[in-house]
Amino acid sequence: MSKPRTDSGLLPTMAGAALLVGVPSWGGDYFDPGLLSLTGGLPATADLSTFAKQGSIPAGTYLVNLFVNDIDSGQHTLLFKDASDGKVAPQLTPAFLYQQGVNTKALPAFADLPEDMPVEHLTTLIPDSAVQFDLARLRLDITIPQVAMQPNIQGAIDPALWDDGVPALLLNYTLSGGRNWLDAQYGMAKSSQTNLFANVRSGVNWQAWRLRSDMIYTRNTSDREDGPSTISQGMQFTNTFLQRDIRPWRSELLMGESSTDNDVFDSIPFRGVKLNSSDDMLPISLRGFAPEITGIAQSNARVAVKQNGNVVYQTYVAPGPFRITDLFQTGQGGDLTVTITESDGTVRTQSVAFSALPVMRRPGSLKYEVTAGRYNGGITVNSQEANFLLGTAIYGLPHGVTLYGGGLVAKDYLSMVAGSGVSLGYLGALSADITHSTATLYGQDEQRQGTSYRMRYAKSLLETGTSVDLAAYRYSTRHYYSFADFNNLGFRLSDGQVPWALERQRSNLQIRLNQQLGNWGALYFSASRNDFWGNKRVMNSVSAGYNGSYRGVSYGVAYSVDRIKGDGSWPENRQLSLNMQVPLSLFSASPALNRSYVSYQMLCNNNGQQQQQMGLNGTALDERLSYSVVQGWSKRDSNNSMLNIGYRGSKGMANVGYSYGSQNRSLNMSGSGAVVVHPQGVTFSQMLGSSVALVRAPEAGGVSVMNGNIQTDSRGYAIVPYLSSYQNNRISLNPSTLPDNVDLTQSSLNVYPTKGAVVLVNFATRVGYQVLMTLKQGDIPIPFGALVMLEQATGSEPNTSIVGDAGQVYLSGLPESGALQVSWGRNQGQQCRVLFTLNGVAKPAANTPIRVLDARCEGA
Repeated sequence: MSKPRTDSGLLPTMAGAALLVGVPSWGGDYFDPGLLSLTGGLPATADLSTFAKQGSIPAGTYLVNLFVNDIDSGQHTLLFKDASDGKVAPQLTPAFLYQQGVNTKALPAFADLPEDMPVEHLTTLIPDSAVQFDLARLRLDITIPQVAMQPNIQGAIDPALWDDGVPALLLNYTLSGGRNWLDAQYGMAKSSQTNLFANVRSGVNWQAWRLRSDMIYTRNTSDREDGPSTISQGMQFTNTFLQRDIRPWRSELLMGESSTDNDVFDSIPFRGVKLNSSDDMLPISLRGFAPEITGIAQSNARVAVKQNGNVVYQTYVAPGPFRITDLFQTGQGGDLTVTITESDGTVRTQSVAFSALPVMRRPGSLKYEVTAGRYNGGITVNSQEANFLLGTAIYGLPHGVTLYGGGLVAKDYLSMVAGSGVSLGYLGALSADITHSTATLYGQDEQRQGTSYRMRYAKSLLETGTSVDLAAYRYSTRHYYSFADFNNLGFRLSDGQVPWALERQRSNLQIRLNQQLGNWGALYFSASRNDFWGNKRVMNSVSAGYNGSYRGVSYGVAYSVDRIKGDGSWPENRQLSLNMQVPLSLFSASPALNRSYVSYQMLCNNNGQQQQQMGLNGTALDERLSYSVVQGWSKRDSNNSMLNIGYRGSKGMANVGYSYGSQNRSLNMSGSGAVVVHPQGVTFSQMLGSSVALVRAPEAGGVSVMNGNIQTDSRGYAIVPYLSSYQNNRISLNPSTLPDNVDLTQSSLNVYPTKGAVVLVNFATRVGYQVLMTLKQGDIPIPFGALVMLEQATGSEPNTSIVGDAGQVYLSGLPESGALQVSWGRNQGQQCRVLFTLNGVAKPAANTPIRVLDARCEGA
């Protein structure tokens, strides 16, 4: 008996004709799920009632891309549940909304809601808000009126998000060693030298407390054929301190060894206690100095601020006067162009001149420091090591004015300073201060008083590319003594110090100029002059140079002069240098040459010395491996060859070098890295910065972290060694490097570390098989839109998916055997259960992690 034949080619025509027939209307569009089975002969279709209304979705857990007011807020795993009105909505808690910038703590509707209680209908709590989910793109849009958002300061981070991290023991290490062999020459016997160096910076983190200390070890050995060997070695501990932040004050407390800031007084090394404000805790847009921009908008207008043709700020303002105070600090200056675009298209522009000095602050901004301790200088064998109390303050006033001052008090010593910095608009920025000291020196009874005067100037002309980065002049009277002078005069200099280290400076002049030449490169010039009380010595230094590039070839030339005049004979040093780098990619498109270049350098001086070097340099293995082969020549026939190889990996860096000359040979090796001991174990890393991230992706070994050349270890742990303290840092894993049996619920997370913190970045993983399963009930594929959920222990994160065409469903993180719950409606006949076993199911190809199989769905 033959099976009746159905001409599927007629079906589209029949369906189209049916659509032309008039049908009763119930006020809404209706999609007949049966149309999905026109060609499949399904006896049952999925209950698609959840899709019948626009925007409706099935309940379950989704990894969504969240956008708040069209701003990307990263990926989040959210649970969607049936609400009382029959709609499926995301479970948004007040704590989650606050984290996304909603000002829930100031909205009366949230006053009595627990932080972890899901909000069923956001629109009832925040009028004019909206929540929309695009299932096809897995995008969740939350729209909140601006009045219900937290105050919008550029770069502002809610302190509630700051993370002190996990308890940890940290060890930063740098190790180096080398051996140098010298042949007999100039009547000297054959000799060799061996040197070892180790620097270990250790630390302990506990909640907000940070303990740090440096250990330095050196050992030097010298061997001569005609004499005995000499050995010198030493170990010292330095920079030992305990530190923590004080959030309500936006400040830091330090106890131990450190140095004072150098904004007002010269920096002073000390042992003691320091309390100071921290710019790191401020939003980036409120740090340093930037001008206030004011104007009047005639409508709802867009205000854009440009510097050097680049937009550095943009906002929208209401009609009337406006004031912009949160402009990012953009270098030391450069005129700003402000463009006001009205709602009718009218455009007005104005120019704001801008120059700044490091000491300058925004209006209302206070920077302070209070230090009590003992002088801890090291340039003399001994010193007075006087106890002292220091206080400084820098405060920003309107109209580009900054006031600063401070005092330093010790036994037999007093110093006071007062000054001001002013933005002069088109004329640049100028600061001036006066420091007065009263001192009774070691071993003397006479009290000496003196004054030091200082001026600093900066100016940028972006139109011409000219910038005066810093012009500074200081003059000190004969009896002015800095606190370092007071402590060190009368004591013997330590070994290795320059002879004039204890001489008191009379005047100092510094200037730095830069001239940009567009595509032709840049010129620079710097000069300094120093003279001293008590002798005729004058130290002059001048340097100038040019850097440029053409079609990938970079080049530069530099000239410098150092001259010391005064008592005794001091040679003048003049040096000319030329350098050039030529990328090999100019001559070949080979990938092996893309990261290689030939370098040339020439040095000559007024003593008749001339050196030339030519080398081949480059990187390989995704820039993990670096190499350098150099051949050098000199005017005196002293040639040398050098080979250096370096490797930089997730767990540190290692280098080895060898050089061979006509009369000497040397071999050197070095390594650096870090060890972090944390509650989850031990993780090795590259050298650590101040704040770091501990990445945890269980059982996801060898996964690349997209913040650098870093991979997780065999347990799924890695260290991201450099983060910005108190700011948003996005940590991402590369899903394409995941092992075959591991899947991520989200690939990016945001962290906000405090200074020195080790923050845990916990990536939830699904460990198990990836499967493309075709589900059938009898011989009929499971309907399109059916919900599939893995049966697992209570409390586990749900593992769900949705059936596509022909009963196919993709699932990840499946165990070797288990069960699936399948439902495409609320009736018992629209539910079934799948028992599966993946043992023995092979991958279709070696590079394809997804296994393919058919499975039967039996009664639930």
